[in-house]
Order: sequence, then structure tokens, then C-alpha cells
Amino acid sequence: MTKKRSPEKENPLTAEFLAESANQGTVGVAALPNRLSRYAGAHQRALLMADYAESITELSMARRLQSCGHWLLFRHYPKQDEVRLHAASLCRKHLLCPLCAIRRGQKALEAYAARVEYVQGTIGPLKAFHVICTVRDGANLLERFHHLRGVMRKMTQARRDYLKDPAKRQHVEFAKAVGGVHSIEVKRGKGSGLWHPHVHMIWLCHEAPDQAKLRQEWEGWAGDSWSCKVVPFHSQEDLIGGFQEVFKYALKFSEMAPADNWEAFQKLSGHRLVDSFGCLRGVVIPDELDEPIEGEDFEEMLYRWMGKGYSLRGTRQVKAGPVLGPREKPMHGRGYTDDDFRMAAAAYNTQIRLDRARSRRLDGL
Repeated sequence: MTKKRSPEKENPLTAEFLAESANQGTVGVAALPNRLSRYAGAHQRALLMADYAESITELSMARRLQSCGHWLLFRHYPKQDEVRLHAASLCRKHLLCPLCAIRRGQKALEAYAARVEYVQGTIGPLKAFHVICTVRDGANLLERFHHLRGVMRKMTQARRDYLKDPAKRQHVEFAKAVGGVHSIEVKRGKGSGLWHPHVHMIWLCHEAPDQAKLRQEWEGWAGDSWSCKVVPFHSQEDLIGGFQEVFKYALKFSEMAPADNWEAFQKLSGHRLVDSFGCLRGVVIPDELDEPIEGEDFEEMLYRWMGKGYSLRGTRQVKAGPVLGPREKPMHGRGYTDDDFRMAAAAYNTQIRLDRARSRRLDGL
């Protein structure tokens, strides 16, 4: 039988700590050890979820979570001192796997930060605000989620109606937003122990929203809550922190008990948890890993998960080729070829299948 990991002993990184890394993106080689440490904490949590999936006979998902992040291939570009994650075995189940949530959050933050910079340069200076609104806690996660989505639709429609005909429609605070982005986050309420859905929004406005008026409007739409908070951003650093808060919604799942995490994944998968409007609508979040820097020499570093952390398995120096691509020069450590990464991943997946088959045979004895 597979040995189960204890949540207390594993002590996976909290969502807040993981979220701090979501905006780091490509960093220098000196920061790589800390980056690997964060990835290791995320991978440990994914292994904990793999154990839970296995315990409820979700064996396919367990295998995906176990293999996620088992191999990481980085490229270091010394000219700019940037380290980029070039290839990895990823499960892309960001509501279950914090490693994939980190990657997704980073890509979203970079994409929206670039759009905000463009908007500020074209529309002109806009004030940014972090708006948090909630609905009442409840035992039924999906019902509470749909209720919150319904309130958001009412608010969006009220904004649309007012902007279409300001002379005849009642003004709403949401109409002050030229554009924005929001994410829906769920967790257990501290006092109630019930599901606590809420929405984090970033609004770009010419004029500050009135918190008291927004609370009145929200209560009218929700019927069970007036809880809204408006916090201005005073600097670009504050704004990046606000984007982190919006895009760490998936990382918050890793704070839940495994059973709650699984329930939230099952019920919310396929539902839109992030949306945007106005001048921030249409931002494309790339799903691939970091783009290579064309025409620059680099060093590749292949890391493998070794049970408690990542270990460097080999490096190679690669010089940018003229047309046909890079020419390889093995360096120190165990030099490896282009096929090594794929072969290692395939060997690991084969071993997982053999372990599972052996475990099933033992269960039948």
C-alpha cells in the first residue's frame, strides 16, 4: 500500500505565502533556490491531495497530481540574468494543485498588469480600487456560489443600464468603473464553519466609489448581505498587490482540508471564477510556460523531485544557432540530451502505473 502523508508533518505552504511568489515571474539565478522551495511546498500539497484522491478511488487524478512538477526544466539567460521555466510535467488542475495555481496566477497577473499600463497610457490616469463584497455563508457551496454570481449579474446589468441611458436610469457606484477584473473566492467562514463565498474586484475609475452607497446597492441586490469594502491603491506596488489578491483565488483552495478542497473542485470546475469588463475585457491569459528569449545563449538546468525537495540532475550550455536552432554543449554534472526529459517523465509515469497495479493486487489478497 502507498504510505499516506500526514497534513501536519507535510505542513504545506499557506496560500498567502504561495501568492507572494505569483508575481515574481522570471527572476535571477540567485533567487532560484527560494523559487524551488516554494515549488516544493506546492508540490507537497499536491501530493497530499493525490493521497486523498487515491483514498476515494480517484486513481487517474491521483496519478496526475503525483506526477505534476516531478520534473522542472529551467533556462538561465545570463545576459539578462533571467531564469525561466521552460518545460515541466504539469497537471493543469489549478483548483487542486497549488503549483499549477502559482503558474496560472503569475500569467494572469502579468497579462493584466500589461493591459493596465496600456490603458493608463491611452485613456489617461485612472484611480484603482480594491472592492470586496460578500454574501451570507451557507451549507450548500453550489447554491451560495450561484447566489453570488446572480448578485454580480444584477450589479453588472444596473451598470450597463445606467451607462446606456444616464438620464432615465438610476446611478449606481459600479458605473464609476471604466473597467476592472474580479475573481470569486470560496472558503469556510471562521465563525460559521459554512461556505463563505466572496468576490475580489479591481476597479479603474476617474472618481472614487462611495462605500456607503455601494453597501446599500449591494444589500438591495443580495438581500442577505451589505458587506462591501472599498480600498484605494496609492501606488503601483499597491496595485500589483491587489492583482495578487484577485488572482490567488485558486491558491486559497490549498488552505482547505483535502475533503473540502475536493468538494470545491468538483462543484466549481467548469464555472467562471474570473471575469473582466470595460477597458480590461478581452485580456488573454497564456496557458503555456515561459517564452524563450530568442537569439540568446542559455544554460539549461534539469531538476527532479527527490521526496522532500528538488535536486539538480544535470545542466548543459546551449548556444543560440543561426537558423536551425541551438547547438548543444554538455557542461558539468550529468549532461543530457533533448530526449532525457521526456524519457525521465515516461519512466516515472511507468513506475507509477506499476506501483498502482501492485497496490491493487495486494488489496485483493
